[in-house]
Amino acid sequence: MKKTILIIIVFSIIASGSVFAGNKPVSLKSSVPEDGATAVAVDTAIELGFSSNVVNMTVSDNNLGCFSLLNAEGNEVEIDVYLPDDQMEPENKRNITLTPVKPLAPGTEYTLIISGELLAKNGNNLGKDNFVTFTTAE
Repeated sequence: MKKTILIIIVFSIIASGSVFAGNKPVSLKSSVPEDGATAVAVDTAIELGFSSNVVNMTVSDNNLGCFSLLNAEGNEVEIDVYLPDDQMEPENKRNITLTPVKPLAPGTEYTLIISGELLAKNGNNLGKDNFVTFTTAE
C-alpha cells in the first residue's frame, strides 16, 4: 500500500513537470554599464539582462514603471523604457533597454533603481530593489 502511494506521488510530480515549475525567481543577470562603471558616455543606453521573460504582454504594463534613474542629488532623470515584443524578438525576452531622454551630465554619478515589483511572465517578481550605480565621463 505504501509503495503504491509513493508511486502515485512520484508520478504526480513527474506529470506536473516539476515541483518548482513556474517558481523560478527573477534576477538581474547583467547590466551595461556594469555596477560601479566609470567614464560612461553621457549618451549611453542602459542594457539590462534578466533571468526570465520580463517583456511579455502579461507583465509589460507593470514593468514599464519599475525603473528610476537618479542623479547624484537624488533627482529623477527622465528615461524611455524599451521592452521588445517577445513574440517578434523571442531572443530578447529577457532584455530591457533604458535610454535617458536627454544626455546625462558629465562627471556625475547616477543610480538606477529597479523595483522589486518587476515581474516575470511566470508571475514571480524580483523581490527586492536592485541598484546599478555608474559615473559618466568628464
